[in-house]
Amino acid sequence: MKIVLVAFACNPEWGSESAAGWKSAMLLAREHKVHVITHPENRVAIESFDLDAQVRPSLTFSFLGQPFKNHPNLMVARLMSWVLYKKWLRQVRNDFPQIIKKERPDLIHHVTFATWRIGVPWHEFGLPVVWGPLGGAAKFPTRFLSGLSLSGAAFEIIRNLGTWIGCRIPTVIRCCRRSHAIICGNGPDAAWIEKIRGQRNGIHVLSSAHFSSEEIKRFQKAGEGKDFDAPLQAFAGGICIGSKGIQFALEALALARRQGTRVHYVVACTGPELSHLIKTVRKLKLQDQVQFHPGFRGPAYAEILGQSHLFLLPSFREGSPRTILEAMLSGAVPLVCQASAQGEIVGKAEGFAVPIRSRKELIQSLAAAMVQLDRERTQLIAMSQAAQRKAREKFSSDFFLRKVGEIYGRVAHAGPLTS
Repeated sequence: MKIVLVAFACNPEWGSESAAGWKSAMLLAREHKVHVITHPENRVAIESFDLDAQVRPSLTFSFLGQPFKNHPNLMVARLMSWVLYKKWLRQVRNDFPQIIKKERPDLIHHVTFATWRIGVPWHEFGLPVVWGPLGGAAKFPTRFLSGLSLSGAAFEIIRNLGTWIGCRIPTVIRCCRRSHAIICGNGPDAAWIEKIRGQRNGIHVLSSAHFSSEEIKRFQKAGEGKDFDAPLQAFAGGICIGSKGIQFALEALALARRQGTRVHYVVACTGPELSHLIKTVRKLKLQDQVQFHPGFRGPAYAEILGQSHLFLLPSFREGSPRTILEAMLSGAVPLVCQASAQGEIVGKAEGFAVPIRSRKELIQSLAAAMVQLDRERTQLIAMSQAAQRKAREKFSSDFFLRKVGEIYGRVAHAGPLTS
């Protein structure tokens, strides 16, 4: 099957959305002819990447759009990325008829940005459209806003308002109703999209986080030398924004210390909330327990996961939490919020998904989990093994590819939808 894969973010050297776009292209090219449309910002990294011989003949690229420079202020840059994305969609839309004429695809699949908030125009071109995996419908609970910086709280308030407005935007409604298939990263997001689409038919739940057999072996190998008798070490990674809940993890760390458990916490992230978190560490006198790091790459990343007993990230919103799953593959026990995708992934056997009814309860529950695992090392080992098993069995690339192939098969010969 010939696929035009639209991926604004698609870069083999970056994480988050860029990694999702790149991994989708690489994986789909194993079984399909894939032409990727992406931004010129990704060109150097893509063209210098040594493609596997299996996918090289099946994978081609178009680099469309105008170059841009990120704003030096991280919060402004984050907001501007949405503006740039909308502008890029308009630019690509103008060039799309030529792409369709040249490539003659069977269908169009839009993967990044993985947001439902901005409708994409591909249903206008008379071909079946697959959209997703999408995420980001979860709202930030207002009862936790006091734990964020002023700018972080303002962003979440604006984002919550954007969620309310977004489902009423005509282009979003049209895209939700005229896409032949919409893939959602988790159940709550699927329920939200169903409200906009007006029906459940055509909506599929499938996480965009998936791992090849080589990746699974690499992360598992990293965790083989984990010392379960050593002082507890926790890890968190990703972009540093308020919704990640690191503020509350720090407060739980301080509470656990008062109860006799000291956990060394490595926070590998950059972003607009970082300065606020550094102040919190000083206020709670956790300087000897918390290490901020700009981010690990390659073998160093696998090594730090392999050393970590816990993955401590009480995030309120995750579309497809790849970092959590990488940590689980390495044998780190996840301590997360009972919300969004991570709340679905983490069961009682492999970790702790704690309630978010109140700030006090969240902090107490996280601290209690750390104290419990510190004192019950047999339980820590059992949960570590269970976490590895779930990530390995439920999030393999083969499983993802099979499910996407089934979706393609259903929509490939469908005509345009009009409602």
